[in-house]
Amino acid sequence: MSVYRVYGSVKASPREGDWDLIAETSDPVLATATAHESEGTFWRRLTEDGHVVLDRV
Repeated sequence: MSVYRVYGSVKASPREGDWDLIAETSDPVLATATAHESEGTFWRRLTEDGHVVLDRV
């Protein structure tokens, strides 16, 4: 079973260390929905098992 993690950054040009974990789930629908929310962050990133799926959403 895959693990999805959503990270967020408040920086306009985030570097690798600027991402904070927002959510971790095995539900791809919930992960994708969370990645597309924008409240409280400038950018969001979605990973699946450690691999970037959506970068800077």
